[in-house]
Amino acid sequence: MKPIERSTFFSKKVLLSLIGVDYELFERSGRSNAVQFAMTGIFVILILIISFLSVFYAFDLMFDKWHAELLLSLFFSVMFFNLYVFLIQTFSKESFPGFGGIKILNTSNLSRLGFVLLLGFLIAQPVRIFLLRSKLDVDIADFKAKLYQSFAEKNARLYSTEINNLHAKKQRFIMLGGETAEEEIIQVDKELTDINQTVEQANALAAATIDDSSFFIKRIELSNRYPQTTIITTLVLIIFLMPVALIYFVPTTSHYYKQKKENERSLILTNYGDFKIRYKRLFQEKYGLKDIQFYEHFDDPPFNSLKKSNGAYLNQDEFFERLTGHE
Repeated sequence: MKPIERSTFFSKKVLLSLIGVDYELFERSGRSNAVQFAMTGIFVILILIISFLSVFYAFDLMFDKWHAELLLSLFFSVMFFNLYVFLIQTFSKESFPGFGGIKILNTSNLSRLGFVLLLGFLIAQPVRIFLLRSKLDVDIADFKAKLYQSFAEKNARLYSTEINNLHAKKQRFIMLGGETAEEEIIQVDKELTDINQTVEQANALAAATIDDSSFFIKRIELSNRYPQTTIITTLVLIIFLMPVALIYFVPTTSHYYKQKKENERSLILTNYGDFKIRYKRLFQEKYGLKDIQFYEHFDDPPFNSLKKSNGAYLNQDEFFERLTGHE
Protein backbone atom coordinates (compact mmCIF):
# COMPACT_ATOMS: atom_id res chain seq x y z
CA MET A 1 0.00 0.00 0.00
CA LYS A 2 1.41 3.41 -0.98
CA PRO A 3 2.00 5.99 1.79
CA ILE A 4 -0.87 8.23 0.60
CA GLU A 5 -3.25 5.29 0.27
CA ARG A 6 -2.21 4.01 3.71
CA SER A 7 -2.81 7.40 5.35
CA THR A 8 -6.19 7.66 3.60
CA PHE A 9 -7.08 4.16 4.83
CA PHE A 10 -6.20 4.98 8.42
CA SER A 11 -7.97 8.35 8.30
CA LYS A 12 -11.17 6.71 7.01
CA LYS A 13 -10.91 3.88 9.51
CA VAL A 14 -10.38 6.24 12.47
CA LEU A 15 -13.18 8.52 11.29
CA LEU A 16 -15.66 5.66 10.99
CA SER A 17 -14.55 3.93 14.18
CA LEU A 18 -15.37 7.11 16.11
CA ILE A 19 -19.03 6.67 15.26
CA GLY A 20 -19.10 2.91 15.85
CA VAL A 21 -19.00 1.81 12.20
CA ASP A 22 -17.23 -1.49 11.46
CA TYR A 23 -14.79 -0.47 8.72
CA GLU A 24 -14.29 -3.98 7.31
CA LEU A 25 -18.05 -4.53 7.14
CA PHE A 26 -18.45 -1.08 5.62
CA GLU A 27 -16.01 -2.00 2.84
CA ARG A 28 -17.71 -5.36 2.22
CA SER A 29 -21.12 -3.68 1.99
CA GLY A 30 -19.99 -1.57 -0.93
CA ARG A 31 -19.48 1.55 1.18
CA SER A 32 -23.21 2.16 1.44
CA ASN A 33 -24.22 5.48 3.02
CA ALA A 34 -20.60 6.64 2.88
CA VAL A 35 -21.60 10.32 2.71
CA GLN A 36 -23.75 10.14 5.85
CA PHE A 37 -21.09 8.24 7.77
CA ALA A 38 -18.37 10.68 6.64
CA MET A 39 -20.48 13.68 7.64
CA THR A 40 -21.15 12.07 11.02
CA GLY A 41 -17.42 11.56 11.58
CA ILE A 42 -16.67 15.16 10.60
CA PHE A 43 -19.29 16.44 13.05
CA VAL A 44 -17.78 14.25 15.79
CA ILE A 45 -14.32 15.73 15.15
CA LEU A 46 -15.88 19.21 15.19
CA ILE A 47 -17.49 18.42 18.54
CA LEU A 48 -14.09 17.36 19.94
CA ILE A 49 -12.55 20.66 18.83
CA ILE A 50 -15.44 22.72 20.23
CA SER A 51 -15.32 20.77 23.50
CA PHE A 52 -11.59 21.35 23.95
CA LEU A 53 -11.78 25.07 23.17
CA SER A 54 -14.84 25.50 25.37
CA VAL A 55 -13.30 23.72 28.36
CA PHE A 56 -9.97 25.50 27.84
CA TYR A 57 -11.65 28.91 27.87
CA ALA A 58 -13.59 27.99 31.02
CA PHE A 59 -10.40 26.97 32.85
CA ASP A 60 -8.57 30.00 31.45
CA LEU A 61 -11.09 32.20 33.27
CA MET A 62 -10.70 30.24 36.50
CA PHE A 63 -6.91 29.67 36.63
CA ASP A 64 -3.80 31.69 35.87
CA LYS A 65 -1.41 28.80 35.15
CA TRP A 66 -1.44 27.79 31.50
CA HIS A 67 -0.06 24.28 32.10
CA ALA A 68 -2.85 23.52 34.58
CA GLU A 69 -5.40 24.93 32.13
CA LEU A 70 -4.01 22.81 29.30
CA LEU A 71 -3.91 19.56 31.29
CA LEU A 72 -7.37 20.02 32.77
CA SER A 73 -8.77 21.02 29.38
CA LEU A 74 -7.33 17.92 27.73
CA PHE A 75 -8.64 15.67 30.49
CA PHE A 76 -12.17 17.05 30.63
CA SER A 77 -12.59 17.53 26.87
CA VAL A 78 -11.47 13.93 26.22
CA MET A 79 -13.79 12.74 29.01
CA PHE A 80 -16.74 14.63 27.50
CA PHE A 81 -15.79 13.38 24.03
CA ASN A 82 -15.52 9.72 25.09
CA LEU A 83 -18.87 9.93 26.85
CA TYR A 84 -20.43 11.49 23.77
CA VAL A 85 -18.94 8.87 21.42
CA PHE A 86 -20.15 6.10 23.74
CA LEU A 87 -23.67 7.54 23.64
CA ILE A 88 -23.85 7.73 19.85
CA GLN A 89 -22.21 4.33 19.37
CA THR A 90 -24.82 2.67 21.59
CA PHE A 91 -27.73 4.56 20.02
CA SER A 92 -30.22 1.93 18.87
CA LYS A 93 -32.00 2.20 15.54
CA GLU A 94 -34.98 0.34 16.94
CA SER A 95 -38.13 2.41 17.55
CA PHE A 96 -41.69 1.99 18.73
CA PRO A 97 -44.81 2.68 16.64
CA GLY A 98 -46.55 5.81 17.89
CA PHE A 99 -49.77 7.59 17.05
CA GLY A 100 -50.74 7.60 13.39
CA GLY A 101 -47.95 5.17 12.50
CA ILE A 102 -45.25 7.67 13.48
CA LYS A 103 -42.21 5.98 14.99
CA ILE A 104 -41.00 7.19 18.37
CA LEU A 105 -37.73 6.67 20.21
CA ASN A 106 -37.55 3.92 22.79
CA THR A 107 -36.73 4.66 26.43
CA SER A 108 -33.05 3.77 26.04
CA ASN A 109 -32.62 6.15 23.11
CA LEU A 110 -34.53 8.91 24.88
CA SER A 111 -32.19 8.69 27.87
CA ARG A 112 -29.16 8.80 25.57
CA LEU A 113 -30.64 11.76 23.72
CA GLY A 114 -31.11 13.53 27.05
CA PHE A 115 -27.44 12.98 27.95
CA VAL A 116 -26.35 14.27 24.53
CA LEU A 117 -28.40 17.43 25.04
CA LEU A 118 -26.95 17.82 28.55
CA LEU A 119 -23.38 17.55 27.23
CA GLY A 120 -24.16 20.02 24.46
CA PHE A 121 -25.72 22.46 26.93
CA LEU A 122 -22.70 22.29 29.27
CA ILE A 123 -20.23 22.83 26.43
CA ALA A 124 -22.35 25.72 25.10
CA GLN A 125 -21.93 27.81 28.28
CA PRO A 126 -18.23 28.77 27.82
CA VAL A 127 -18.83 29.13 24.07
CA ARG A 128 -21.51 31.75 24.52
CA ILE A 129 -19.61 33.79 27.12
CA PHE A 130 -16.56 33.72 24.82
CA LEU A 131 -18.52 35.02 21.83
CA LEU A 132 -20.17 37.70 24.00
CA ARG A 133 -17.00 38.52 25.95
CA SER A 134 -16.77 42.19 24.82
CA LYS A 135 -20.25 42.93 26.17
CA LEU A 136 -19.78 40.78 29.25
CA ASP A 137 -16.48 42.49 30.12
CA VAL A 138 -18.39 45.78 30.44
CA ASP A 139 -21.12 44.11 32.51
CA ILE A 140 -18.57 42.42 34.78
CA ALA A 141 -16.67 45.70 35.29
CA ASP A 142 -19.92 47.34 36.39
CA PHE A 143 -20.73 44.36 38.61
CA LYS A 144 -17.26 44.50 40.21
CA ALA A 145 -17.66 48.20 40.96
CA LYS A 146 -21.04 47.64 42.60
CA LEU A 147 -19.73 44.64 44.52
CA TYR A 148 -16.76 46.61 45.87
CA GLN A 149 -19.00 49.54 46.79
CA SER A 150 -21.33 47.20 48.65
CA PHE A 151 -18.41 45.64 50.54
CA ALA A 152 -16.92 49.03 51.42
CA GLU A 153 -20.24 50.25 52.80
CA LYS A 154 -20.71 47.10 54.89
CA ASN A 155 -17.13 47.32 56.11
CA ALA A 156 -17.62 50.95 57.14
CA ARG A 157 -20.85 50.11 58.97
CA LEU A 158 -19.06 47.30 60.78
CA TYR A 159 -16.69 49.76 62.49
CA SER A 160 -18.96 52.82 62.52
CA THR A 161 -20.21 52.29 66.09
CA GLU A 162 -16.70 51.88 67.46
CA ILE A 163 -15.44 54.92 65.54
CA ASN A 164 -18.34 57.07 66.74
CA ASN A 165 -17.69 56.00 70.33
CA LEU A 166 -14.02 56.93 70.03
CA HIS A 167 -14.87 60.33 68.54
CA ALA A 168 -17.29 60.98 71.40
CA LYS A 169 -14.65 59.88 73.89
CA LYS A 170 -12.10 62.20 72.28
CA GLN A 171 -14.53 65.10 72.43
CA ARG A 172 -15.04 64.58 76.16
CA PHE A 173 -11.29 64.62 76.79
CA ILE A 174 -10.94 67.80 74.76
CA MET A 175 -13.60 69.44 76.90
CA LEU A 176 -11.86 68.30 80.09
CA GLY A 177 -8.46 69.64 79.08
CA GLY A 178 -5.28 69.08 81.02
CA GLU A 179 -2.18 66.96 80.58
CA THR A 180 -3.94 63.68 81.35
CA ALA A 181 -6.66 64.46 78.83
CA GLU A 182 -4.05 65.14 76.14
CA GLU A 183 -2.49 61.72 76.72
CA GLU A 184 -5.92 60.09 76.43
CA ILE A 185 -6.61 62.03 73.23
CA ILE A 186 -3.34 60.71 71.76
CA GLN A 187 -4.39 57.17 72.68
CA VAL A 188 -7.83 57.65 71.09
CA ASP A 189 -6.23 59.03 67.92
CA LYS A 190 -3.98 55.96 67.78
CA GLU A 191 -7.00 53.65 68.08
CA LEU A 192 -8.83 55.59 65.36
CA THR A 193 -5.77 55.32 63.10
CA ASP A 194 -5.56 51.56 63.68
CA ILE A 195 -9.25 51.11 62.86
CA ASN A 196 -8.98 53.22 59.70
CA GLN A 197 -5.94 51.20 58.61
CA THR A 198 -7.86 47.97 59.22
CA VAL A 199 -10.77 49.27 57.13
CA GLU A 200 -8.44 50.39 54.33
CA GLN A 201 -6.55 47.08 54.33
CA ALA A 202 -9.82 45.13 54.16
CA ASN A 203 -11.03 47.34 51.32
CA ALA A 204 -7.73 46.95 49.45
CA LEU A 205 -7.81 43.17 49.86
CA ALA A 206 -11.43 43.04 48.69
CA ALA A 207 -10.62 45.25 45.69
CA ALA A 208 -7.70 42.99 44.69
CA THR A 209 -9.78 39.83 45.15
CA ILE A 210 -12.70 41.22 43.17
CA ASP A 211 -10.42 42.52 40.43
CA ASP A 212 -8.59 39.16 40.09
CA SER A 213 -11.80 37.12 39.91
CA SER A 214 -13.18 36.28 36.47
CA PHE A 215 -16.71 35.63 37.80
CA PHE A 216 -17.25 32.68 35.45
CA ILE A 217 -20.69 31.74 36.78
CA LYS A 218 -21.75 35.40 36.88
CA ARG A 219 -20.75 35.75 33.22
CA ILE A 220 -23.05 32.85 32.33
CA GLU A 221 -25.84 34.46 34.35
CA LEU A 222 -25.32 37.89 32.75
CA SER A 223 -25.17 36.40 29.26
CA ASN A 224 -28.82 35.38 29.59
CA ARG A 225 -29.85 39.00 29.06
CA TYR A 226 -28.63 38.90 25.45
CA PRO A 227 -30.78 37.26 22.72
CA GLN A 228 -27.64 35.93 21.00
CA THR A 229 -27.26 33.50 23.90
CA THR A 230 -30.25 31.46 22.76
CA ILE A 231 -28.97 31.37 19.19
CA ILE A 232 -25.47 30.24 20.24
CA THR A 233 -26.78 27.56 22.60
CA THR A 234 -29.20 26.28 19.95
CA LEU A 235 -26.44 26.07 17.33
CA VAL A 236 -24.18 24.09 19.69
CA LEU A 237 -27.05 21.72 20.52
CA ILE A 238 -27.76 21.23 16.81
CA ILE A 239 -24.09 20.35 16.22
CA PHE A 240 -24.24 17.81 19.06
CA LEU A 241 -27.47 16.32 17.68
CA MET A 242 -26.33 16.08 14.05
CA PRO A 243 -24.31 12.83 14.44
CA VAL A 244 -27.24 11.23 16.27
CA ALA A 245 -29.67 12.29 13.54
CA LEU A 246 -27.36 11.23 10.70
CA ILE A 247 -26.85 7.76 12.22
CA TYR A 248 -30.46 7.27 13.25
CA PHE A 249 -31.87 8.18 9.83
CA VAL A 250 -29.58 5.87 7.89
CA PRO A 251 -32.09 3.32 6.53
CA THR A 252 -32.03 -0.08 8.21
CA THR A 253 -32.51 -1.50 4.71
CA SER A 254 -29.07 -0.27 3.62
CA HIS A 255 -26.50 -2.95 2.73
CA TYR A 256 -24.34 -2.05 5.72
CA TYR A 257 -27.08 -2.39 8.33
CA LYS A 258 -28.49 -5.52 6.69
CA GLN A 259 -25.11 -7.24 6.90
CA LYS A 260 -24.53 -5.88 10.40
CA LYS A 261 -27.86 -7.26 11.59
CA GLU A 262 -27.17 -10.64 9.99
CA ASN A 263 -23.73 -10.80 11.62
CA GLU A 264 -25.14 -9.84 15.02
CA ARG A 265 -27.96 -12.37 14.71
CA SER A 266 -25.52 -15.10 13.70
CA LEU A 267 -23.22 -14.26 16.62
CA ILE A 268 -26.11 -14.32 19.12
CA LEU A 269 -27.48 -17.63 17.82
CA THR A 270 -24.02 -19.23 17.83
CA ASN A 271 -23.32 -18.21 21.42
CA TYR A 272 -26.81 -19.17 22.54
CA GLY A 273 -26.41 -22.58 20.92
CA ASP A 274 -23.09 -23.06 22.76
CA PHE A 275 -24.82 -22.12 26.02
CA LYS A 276 -27.54 -24.75 25.51
CA ILE A 277 -24.93 -27.42 24.74
CA ARG A 278 -23.02 -26.57 27.94
CA TYR A 279 -26.29 -26.53 29.88
CA LYS A 280 -27.17 -30.05 28.68
CA ARG A 281 -23.63 -31.33 29.32
CA LEU A 282 -23.64 -29.92 32.85
CA PHE A 283 -26.68 -32.00 33.89
CA GLN A 284 -25.29 -35.07 32.18
CA GLU A 285 -21.81 -34.86 33.78
CA LYS A 286 -22.84 -33.75 37.28
CA TYR A 287 -26.13 -35.54 37.79
CA GLY A 288 -26.15 -38.26 35.14
CA LEU A 289 -29.33 -36.86 33.57
CA LYS A 290 -29.57 -37.26 29.83
CA ASP A 291 -31.62 -35.30 27.30
CA ILE A 292 -32.19 -32.38 29.67
CA GLN A 293 -33.00 -29.34 27.56
CA PHE A 294 -33.09 -25.69 28.59
CA TYR A 295 -36.76 -24.80 28.79
CA GLU A 296 -37.76 -21.92 26.57
CA HIS A 297 -40.47 -19.49 27.66
CA PHE A 298 -40.53 -17.90 24.21
CA ASP A 299 -41.05 -19.20 20.69
CA ASP A 300 -38.11 -17.21 19.29
CA PRO A 301 -35.21 -17.72 21.71
CA PRO A 302 -32.89 -16.01 22.51
CA PHE A 303 -34.58 -12.85 21.19
CA ASN A 304 -37.64 -13.57 23.35
CA SER A 305 -40.23 -11.44 21.59
CA LEU A 306 -42.94 -14.12 21.19
CA LYS A 307 -44.03 -15.60 24.50
CA LYS A 308 -45.34 -19.16 24.51
CA SER A 309 -48.98 -19.68 25.33
CA ASN A 310 -49.60 -21.30 28.72
CA GLY A 311 -51.38 -24.47 27.61
CA ALA A 312 -53.03 -26.76 30.11
CA TYR A 313 -51.43 -30.13 30.87
CA LEU A 314 -53.67 -33.18 30.50
CA ASN A 315 -51.58 -35.35 32.79
CA GLN A 316 -48.31 -35.60 34.69
CA ASP A 317 -46.49 -37.33 31.83
CA GLU A 318 -47.22 -34.43 29.49
CA PHE A 319 -45.88 -32.00 32.09
CA PHE A 320 -42.57 -33.90 32.43
CA GLU A 321 -42.25 -34.28 28.67
CA ARG A 322 -42.52 -30.54 28.23
CA LEU A 323 -40.14 -29.92 31.13
CA THR A 324 -37.44 -32.11 29.54
CA GLY A 325 -37.95 -30.54 26.14
CA HIS A 326 -39.82 -33.44 24.44
CA GLU A 327 -42.91 -31.54 23.29
